[in-house]
Amino acid sequence: MLDVLSRLPVKAIIRFKCVCRKWRDLVSDPYFVRLHLSRSREALMINKYCIGTQGRLDWVEMMEHEDKYHLHPVKSLICVRGPPFSFMGSINGLICCYCPYFFVYILNPVLEEYVILPKLTFINMIYSYGFGVSAAGEYKVILCNRTASFQNKVYGTDHTLVHTIGTNQWKVLEQTPNHTMGPGVFLNSHLYWLGDGQVYGFDLNTETFELFPSPSRHYRKSKLGVLKGRLSQIIFGSLRLEVWVMNGRTWYKERTIRENISPVILESLPVCLIDGLKGTSILIVHDEATNKLLAYCLNTNATLYLNCKAGYFRIMTYRPSFVKLHNFQRLNFTYDKVTKHHCYFF
Repeated sequence: MLDVLSRLPVKAIIRFKCVCRKWRDLVSDPYFVRLHLSRSREALMINKYCIGTQGRLDWVEMMEHEDKYHLHPVKSLICVRGPPFSFMGSINGLICCYCPYFFVYILNPVLEEYVILPKLTFINMIYSYGFGVSAAGEYKVILCNRTASFQNKVYGTDHTLVHTIGTNQWKVLEQTPNHTMGPGVFLNSHLYWLGDGQVYGFDLNTETFELFPSPSRHYRKSKLGVLKGRLSQIIFGSLRLEVWVMNGRTWYKERTIRENISPVILESLPVCLIDGLKGTSILIVHDEATNKLLAYCLNTNATLYLNCKAGYFRIMTYRPSFVKLHNFQRLNFTYDKVTKHHCYFF
């Protein structure tokens, strides 16, 4: 039964949980949680600004019909109180969200539960951040901060804050990359950022930074991501796209795309790299002229408008799971209970 149940869509499994206590316990069984996660289909989580709210998360699946992609909505979350939020990353169905100047929290949209991490006190904004899991299974949140002080302690230089989920404190590392911005890309116990023509890596096992060369320091814009389980970078030229893949510590050029590229793709803002259907690789861009999302297939050169429009987008890959947040509680520390009045799901 577990084998069959683990292959069903998430919405169907959630309905089965309501049938009886035995089925609810079955879905909560650790073996089932691991089995389902191993088979969970990759989806997208779209963070977009909506007038009248502080932010919105849309969980969508990319579907193919008659050789065309479209976004199928699964679930949405709207924050109706508090400051605007953006997400820092997603691992094994858990999403890390950051509210500037206020707090960081971990969310599981499938189970509709979240916990707020220990409070932060900042003077200035966070400029780089990330969420990942070490080889030992420790989930960690990384914040690169330019503040002069943190929790009544003064730091003369930029510093990095590290929080391990299940603990009650932030660790301060007096080292940080100086030229990175935005969320990090997670792969194999590491987080990666682009900055100043270089790639900065953070080892979640040793909690140290590494510096890698970028394929090129001369480009108009680029996007770092994971394609087919490999760290990849898309470099935009004036009339072409270059796809680079890292092997060890060395980059090699996988392909150069020169023909049949829509000028809209070259002029749009890159927001996400994902694995598409049937072994393809997809670059998603934001056309700022129309405020629409476009999907560009790196294998077929096909450009498709997706049924999604907003003035602001942030997109990440998301793999739904039934991982419970209470699994991270420890004997010497428990998270405060969090009510759901700050947001609602539909």
